[in-house]
Amino acid sequence: MYAATSPCEPPTTAGRAAPPLLERAEGRVRLEFRTDETNRTRVYRCFQQGSSKVRLPRTRGPMPEAVVLNTAGGMTGGDSYAIAAFAAEGAGATLTSQAAERIYRSTGADARLDVSLTLSRGARLDWLPQETIFFDGGRLTRHLDVAMAGDSRLLLCEAVILGRTAHGEAVRRGRLVDHWRIRREGRLVYADALRLDGAIAGLTRGRATLGGNRAFATLLAVMPEAERRLDDVRQVLEQSESAAGVSAWDGMLAVRIVAGDGARLRAALLTALLALDVEAPRIWSI
Repeated sequence: MYAATSPCEPPTTAGRAAPPLLERAEGRVRLEFRTDETNRTRVYRCFQQGSSKVRLPRTRGPMPEAVVLNTAGGMTGGDSYAIAAFAAEGAGATLTSQAAERIYRSTGADARLDVSLTLSRGARLDWLPQETIFFDGGRLTRHLDVAMAGDSRLLLCEAVILGRTAHGEAVRRGRLVDHWRIRREGRLVYADALRLDGAIAGLTRGRATLGGNRAFATLLAVMPEAERRLDDVRQVLEQSESAAGVSAWDGMLAVRIVAGDGARLRAALLTALLALDVEAPRIWSI
């Protein structure tokens, strides 16, 4: 016995219609920065594909800013994005995002973001995207891998907001997996892993986690003067409305901030950046 089906009708499984295959978003960005004959950093190569786009606004500072856009408007289960940046010898650049990235409810699969940064001798890269806003039921796996020379300079920041308090949003369940790996001269010098899986509201309520707060961030500076900035960063963060811990070792400075909402988190991050003599990307204020 044969059954004929229309190509417009979804296939069936055990007499039931199978769920429709949903369209997924993909995006790829590859950037290469080099210095010109005047020792000014220029974009040497720029590749963009899919839902990822790059804009290079004019800047007043010494380093160009590359702004990554997600034209899909956010990420959900099954979406896949990758960003790779290479800074040649002596080059320096800031990478940021056009707006806060939104992680929407997933039907089951994780959204994925892979970031790869490579720094040659004397190079500098600042990875300063705007916040990631997590919605109830969102799922995200994110990997950040860095390979840097011994005298290169790196600044990283990732901030997460678990629901927008001004909109009355709450994140009860979801999955956030975040891995950082930094190698200097081929040696692993920093490794960090975060995993929130399942009942996020309950997991973040304890004093050893977020203490019921809704926003958190990690700021990491890997540069020769990092340890000398320890007291400066601690002092300014003591005046903020957020809770923060700061530590420094082996040419690195790590800042962890926990706040009640995104506005307080942003204020604390701006304060910490200023203590490191770093101006936030201009697009942060737009």
